[in-house]
This record gives sequence, C-alpha cells and structure tokens, in this order.
Amino acid sequence: LHIAQPPLSQQIRNLERETGLQLFERSSRSVALTQAGRDFWEDAKQVLESVARLERRAALRAQGALGHLTIGVVTSIVTPTFAAKLRAFQRKHPEIKISLADHHSTWQVEALLRGEIDVGFLRPPAQPPRALALNLIKREPMRIAVPSDHPLAKRKRVSWKDLAEEEFVLVDPALAPGYFDDFYRFCREAGFEPRVQQCTSNVATQLWLVSAGLGIAPLPITPELLRPESVVFLALPPEVPSYETAMAWRSGDSSAALARFIHFFKK
Repeated sequence: LHIAQPPLSQQIRNLERETGLQLFERSSRSVALTQAGRDFWEDAKQVLESVARLERRAALRAQGALGHLTIGVVTSIVTPTFAAKLRAFQRKHPEIKISLADHHSTWQVEALLRGEIDVGFLRPPAQPPRALALNLIKREPMRIAVPSDHPLAKRKRVSWKDLAEEEFVLVDPALAPGYFDDFYRFCREAGFEPRVQQCTSNVATQLWLVSAGLGIAPLPITPELLRPESVVFLALPPEVPSYETAMAWRSGDSSAALARFIHFFKK
C-alpha cells in the first residue's frame, strides 16, 4: 500500500467504527479477516468494479463510442443500401444503439426541434429552421408512375399536356408542405390544374395505389425503391423537378455519438 503501518491501522479502526463490524481478528502473531470482513471485502470488490465500469463507460461516451440515437426516416429512403449503411455503422460502433422511427418530413422537423429524435432523413423544407443543420443525401428526378396497363405505359416519355385528363395520387400536402410545388407549377404552365384522386401518407402507399389502378403519381425514380411489376415509370420533359433527401440534425447538439454518426454518413 506504500503507507506506514500506524495510519493503516487507524484507517481500519475508523472503518470498523463506521460500519459497526469487526473486520479483522488480531493476535500478536497474525491478522486475519473475520467472516464479516470477508463478506465486506466481497461487497467492496463489487462496488469498485462498478466504479471502474462506470469510468470506462463515461470515457466511451465522451469519445462517442457509446450512446443511443433515435433516427427518423421517410419511406423512400428505406432501401437495401440504407440498411447496409446502418449495419456497417453498427458493426463499427456496436455500443451505439439505434432506434428508427418512420415518419413524414414535417413531423421529423418538429421532432428534431423538440429533441424527440436525434437525426432525420427527410425531404428538406423550402425554408429549413435555423436551428437545424442539413446535409444533402441524394437528388432524384421526378417521373410519372402509371399502371402497366395504362394507355401511356407503352411510351418512354410524356409531356405535361399528356397528363391533363389524368387523376393523380399524391402524398398529403399537409404532411409535406411544398413537396409538390414544382409539379403544380409545371401542370399550370401546361394549361391545366391537376385532378387529385386521393392523398396518402407516404411514397410506398402512393406507389401501391398506382399499382391498384387508382391514379397516376409523380414520384422520384429511386433505383432501389420497391416497385411492383404492375407499375411503369415514364420520363418527363427536360427541366423536370427533382426530389431531394437530406440528413438533418440540431446544429447545436453536442452528442459525441451523433457526431460519429454524422461523420460516418457524410462519407
């Protein structure tokens, strides 16, 4: 212990007085632990191991190697590539636990500002809040999805005027403000107002409704988006609108685990 015997004896007496236990049996020739002393020693070892474990976990948290992240996603980004990216992150950082929440972009923006999620993969609003930082993930051109038996399905490209008499399936504008602004603008410039058959809450359901023959839909042609064989994507004229997907987080968030996640996905 690298200390003199008298201070050690004094500390032992203080400990016995504090605990009310006789920890040692003493004689002129030996000192040995009592049964109470052995039990106390076992308890003390557990406490010290817990403290050491706490210190190790605190160090890992400070390095961003330990923590929990809640991530919001829009349906269109839930692809095999995105899943592989998450798996790769989990293999590299197994002590950072991830929870996924499937929600539309407007909800994610509000949830980020409230602190309910840490990262959002979303369609960025036209005027993002200043409290959020954004990193563009991908930009996809708009295409028109039609049922495979639709009269336009045999064509590779259509004009905006070709869509004048069609009925559309859109994601609810209340869930994605500004999402279809460019689409409406191009339709109006072509001389017609889009006739909306019905609205849905996400791209996957929008695509399914098209496959069921309930309308046609402007959609990004994400290569990995699960597309039914009964749906055909048609190109639009040049200068077509595009859809953006971004990763968003609170710009002032100091979480080291979040910093690791952002760095990983930016790469």
